[in-house]
Amino acid sequence: MLHDMLGWVRNQPIPPTFTNTGLSKSIYLDIMEQTLNAYSKEELEARLPSNPDEHIDDLQAYARITSIMGILIAQGRIADYAPLWERMMEACCIELHQSEGNQMADFSVKEIMLAFLAIEEQLDESVRDRLLALLSLIEPERNYVHRLGEDGHDQLHNINIYNMVGEYLREIVGLTDTRTYFDIHWPKQLELFDSNGMYMDPNCPILYDLTTRCQIQLLLGYGYKGAFSGQLDDMLKKAGLSTLFMQSASGEFPYGGRSNQFLFNEALIAASAEYEACRYKELGDLKTAGAFKRSAHLAVQSIMRWLQQDPPRHLKNLYPIDSKIGTEFYGYYDKYMATLGSFIYIAFLFADDEIDEQPCPAETGGYIWETSPAFHKVFANVSGYSLQIDTNADHHYDSTGLGRIHRAGVPSELGLSTPCTATPSYQLPDGVQAMNLAIGPGWKDEHGHPVFLSDLSVGLEHRLHIQEMSSNRLVFELQYFGSAIHGCKSVTERYTVSEAGLSINVRLEAPETAPIIYQIPLLQTTGGVYTEIDESPGRIEVRLDGCAFIIQSDVPLTRLDLTTANRNGQYGIVQIEGRQQISVHVQLVPMT
Repeated sequence: MLHDMLGWVRNQPIPPTFTNTGLSKSIYLDIMEQTLNAYSKEELEARLPSNPDEHIDDLQAYARITSIMGILIAQGRIADYAPLWERMMEACCIELHQSEGNQMADFSVKEIMLAFLAIEEQLDESVRDRLLALLSLIEPERNYVHRLGEDGHDQLHNINIYNMVGEYLREIVGLTDTRTYFDIHWPKQLELFDSNGMYMDPNCPILYDLTTRCQIQLLLGYGYKGAFSGQLDDMLKKAGLSTLFMQSASGEFPYGGRSNQFLFNEALIAASAEYEACRYKELGDLKTAGAFKRSAHLAVQSIMRWLQQDPPRHLKNLYPIDSKIGTEFYGYYDKYMATLGSFIYIAFLFADDEIDEQPCPAETGGYIWETSPAFHKVFANVSGYSLQIDTNADHHYDSTGLGRIHRAGVPSELGLSTPCTATPSYQLPDGVQAMNLAIGPGWKDEHGHPVFLSDLSVGLEHRLHIQEMSSNRLVFELQYFGSAIHGCKSVTERYTVSEAGLSINVRLEAPETAPIIYQIPLLQTTGGVYTEIDESPGRIEVRLDGCAFIIQSDVPLTRLDLTTANRNGQYGIVQIEGRQQISVHVQLVPMT
C-alpha cells in the first residue's frame, strides 16, 4: 500500500489552476500568538501558586501556555512577557516533581522541556541552573501515572508516549538516561500500531493515532537513535501517507472518536506533513515533499476562519464558549486553545521553507482508500469532493454511514462534517434530540418498524467494491451485512462521485421490496449563524455564507419536525422513502 500511495502522489500532474498558498513557517508562530492572546497576563499571573503548598490549577493547560510563551520569546516575539514566563516556568517545574497520581504531569514535562530547549541559550545562567535543578528531580516511577507498573498493570496508551518523549527531552540536557524506561515500554507500545502504521489507542479514535505519531516525531526529530528508532520511523513513514490520503477536500482532519473537530486536529496534520516533507526532501523526492508541504498549508488555511472569530475559537462551532457545546468534559477552552498553540509548534520545528508546494491528494483526488478494520473508515476524493464513511461506528461519538461530504470552497459543516449520535460523550445544545444520524439508509422490518444503518455497529460487516476510479469520477459500492442487520439480508449503497456531485443508489436484498428510508441531515445553525432552507418538489436547498447544499430525488422529500445536533451545530432531517431502491443526488455549490 505504501508503494501505491507514493506512486500516486509522484504521478499527479500539476493542474493549470494550481497556485501557491504563499504561506511560510512564520504562520505557525502567528497562530501560537493568537492562541496566547486568548489568555490575559492578569489571568495567568493570578493562577500562579501563592505559596509552596498551593498547586497550579490545571497543570496541563498551564504548562502548554507556559511553553507557548517561552517559545515565542525565544523567537523574538512578546519580549514583555519574559518576567511572567520565568515565574510560570519555575512554578510548573516545582509542580512537576511534586506531582503524584496526576496524569497531567505525564503530558506536561514534554511541554516544559520544549520551551526550555527553545530558550536555553538566551537564559541567564542562574535561571537556567535553577530550572535544570528542578527538572532533575522528576522521577518517572513516582511522577507519571501512565507507565507499566510492577504488577504488570497496563497504564500505557497514548499518554505513556507523551511522558516518554518528555523523558528523552530531559535526557538531551543530561538529566536522565532513558534506556531502561524505553526498554520496558516501547516493546509493548510497538504492538499497538496497525498495518498502516496507525496507533491504536483504546477504541481507535482517529485523532489519537495522529497526536501519538506527532509526539514520536519529536523524539526522532530531536535525535533519538536508540534501539527502537528504526521501527518507530517505519511507522511514521507508513502512517504519514495515510494521513495525507485522509485529509478532506476542505483541508480538514477526518472525524472519528474523541477529541474531534477541535482546531488542534489540523495543527497535527501540519505537524505530521512538515516532518514528512523533510523526509522526502532528504530522499530527493521533491514531488512528495511538496505534496506534504501543501497538505500542511491547506490544513492551516482551513482553521483560519475559526481563529478570526472574536474571541478565536478552539472548536468548529459558534456557540458561546462558556456553553462548552460540542466538547467533552476535558475539552474546555482553557486547555484546548493552548493545545492548538503547542501542537502547531511541532509543525514550526520541522518546517522547511525551501520545499516548494506540489499538488496533494486532498485537492487533486481520484482515489478511494480504506483504513485497517481497527479504524473502520472509507475515504473517497475526486473533483473537489471528498467523502468519509464509518462502517462500524463508536456510538459515543459517531454513527455508521456517510458521515462527511466536503467540497473545496464550501463551509465544511454545510453538507456534513461529522455524524450525530444518540449517546454523545460531548455536550449538545439544549432542546435537541440526540440520535444516531449520518447520510444513509434505513428500511422497515417485517413488523413495519424502521431500522437505520446509522444505529448499527456490533455484528455489522461490510464489503467494499470499487467499480471505477479515475481522475474525475469514482464509482464504488458498500454492502452491509452480518448479525447486526435485521429486516433484510443486506443493504448496498452505490456511490458515484464527480464534479457534478454525489449520486447514491440504495437497494436491499431479501426482501427486495421492503420500504427503504433514506435520511440526510440539514444544517440549521452553527450556533451563531443560521442557514436558509428552500423547498420545491423533489428538491431542497440549504444556504450558508453564499454556498449551497442541494438535495434532489425523483421521489418526495419529507422534512421531519425534529432537531438533532453534532459538534458543529444543529441539524434537521429530510427523509426519502420508496420501494426496492432509492436514488438521491446531492451537490455542494461554492460561492459564486
